[in-house]
Amino acid sequence: MIVQGGMHVHKGSALNARAYVEADRHRCGDYYLAEGEGIAERIVASRDCSVTVGATLDGDQYERWVAGFDPATGLPKGRLRTDEHANRFQEITINGPKSWSLVAALIPEVAAAYDAAQARAATQVVAWLGAHLTYRVGRRGEQVQMPVDRIEAVMVRHHTSRAGDPHRHIHLQVNARVWGDGAWRGLHTVGFRDALAAMNGIGHAAMMSDPEFRDALARWGFTLDLATGEIEQLAPYVGAFSARAAQVTRNVERYEADWRADHPGSEPPAKLRRQWDAMAWADGRPQKKLADDPAEQTAKWVQHLRELGFEMPRYRAEVEATPPGRLDRDDAARIVVSRLAAKGSRWNAADIRGQVERLVAEVNIVTGPSVRIELAEDITARSIARCIPLVDGISPESHVRHLTSPHVVAVEDELAKRLAARSHVPTREDQQVRAIVDATTRRRAPDLDSGQLQGVGAIVSGPQLVVIEGAAGAGKTTLLGAAHEAHQREYRQLTLVTPTRKAARVADEQTGVSATSAAWLVYQHGYRWDDDGHWTRLEPGQTDPRTGRVYEGPGRDAKLRPRGTLLIDEAGMLDQDT
Repeated sequence: MIVQGGMHVHKGSALNARAYVEADRHRCGDYYLAEGEGIAERIVASRDCSVTVGATLDGDQYERWVAGFDPATGLPKGRLRTDEHANRFQEITINGPKSWSLVAALIPEVAAAYDAAQARAATQVVAWLGAHLTYRVGRRGEQVQMPVDRIEAVMVRHHTSRAGDPHRHIHLQVNARVWGDGAWRGLHTVGFRDALAAMNGIGHAAMMSDPEFRDALARWGFTLDLATGEIEQLAPYVGAFSARAAQVTRNVERYEADWRADHPGSEPPAKLRRQWDAMAWADGRPQKKLADDPAEQTAKWVQHLRELGFEMPRYRAEVEATPPGRLDRDDAARIVVSRLAAKGSRWNAADIRGQVERLVAEVNIVTGPSVRIELAEDITARSIARCIPLVDGISPESHVRHLTSPHVVAVEDELAKRLAARSHVPTREDQQVRAIVDATTRRRAPDLDSGQLQGVGAIVSGPQLVVIEGAAGAGKTTLLGAAHEAHQREYRQLTLVTPTRKAARVADEQTGVSATSAAWLVYQHGYRWDDDGHWTRLEPGQTDPRTGRVYEGPGRDAKLRPRGTLLIDEAGMLDQDT
């Protein structure tokens, strides 16, 4: 998947910011920072989505820009904070799958097209941000959000990672100082964070749909897997490069952790980071050295691909794109809202835009930016029209996740009715429960307080609904272990499920109860679902359309027995459908 990452908020000194961008590539990329070459390309975007790409900034100008000064005049952008907690910029990364960087190493023509596509994607992201970001005015507790009039960003290009493997990417940094209502203001960082889905989606679709990049790939016989974005002819070789990169990264992280332990509160200098890079590459494989010259290193990558068995395609490929007019926009809006509902119960306009852009890329629309953006904006508007607000008086374009769908509300009502009915199921006699709890208390009395004992009693008292709440560290894990012991005393089944497999492993280790994920349990009982939120259920004897095998019913460990208890840990993290 392309451009699927988080954001980085840089606080503190501008010098550290310069070291940060200079360190995030291996020494073979040093020539990108050569004197006179510059390290950052400046972009200015306005509320009307107009974008101006300005001059390239050298290292000193970049530092001034980060610190909140105009790099040309040296004038401050309003009243600036100088403390170490001052927010300087927000950053996301524009990049594609590893196979895109591999093909760029193979073919200079494709490399140029890829670099241009990345730059166009970054520009489109900045243009969208210019029309949607905000700042806040007013006294604390009474602040209101206002739209920005102008924002500034920079693109910092790197062609390798710190691990020395091919990794073409752009650090897109949006300055924390924005222009609004005739004065410099502070960017609302929370609004930026809540727009991340739109930024990732726009970057993803901008490159997947870029005609020049797609044509360059096709001319050399390369095709894309629309589901993953990987180049099909190079995907089998990605693992070899990624594994080595992960090893080098782990080495660097180990060196840095050791250094920070000896130098608390300090930042490692750029020169030391470069030494770590060299050490990390040779660590464990001294016979392999990374070249200092970029051309020489590219040749090594190409040679490694050939050693792995890669052969260039022999024939030109065709870009079998879907014409934009063939996409049913209303149906696309329906799919978008369904996908959002499958992942959560509320969202904002930025979440919608992100899903729309990914859908446009998924159906293989290849067209210029103006056509794709009009298409995405229209489907976004149609999707918003299908939603209902959870709170009145909030703009549909707000960063607050206040939108939901009629389906989500209907499911919520149904859940409430079922849970309410379950809560009225008769429980066992208090005397019977007391005996079980007393037996458990005798063994675990030092570990259980009165609240935990009440929780154990509620869990073992019968088939009714029991909800147990507690903050982190309140002793819920200890309570689960005690409830497990109480069930064992009565030879009763306790089935523990969690929202994720990772959480199940943790619960298993901490409580001694064999835990599984909730998704595994419902899958065992025949339920099947897709990314669009469609659920079906197989009956024993039916053929599973995904696997082609006959479904025979839940396995032994998944069967829920009479008098047993189904216990859901962190139930609030489950999605509605599960």
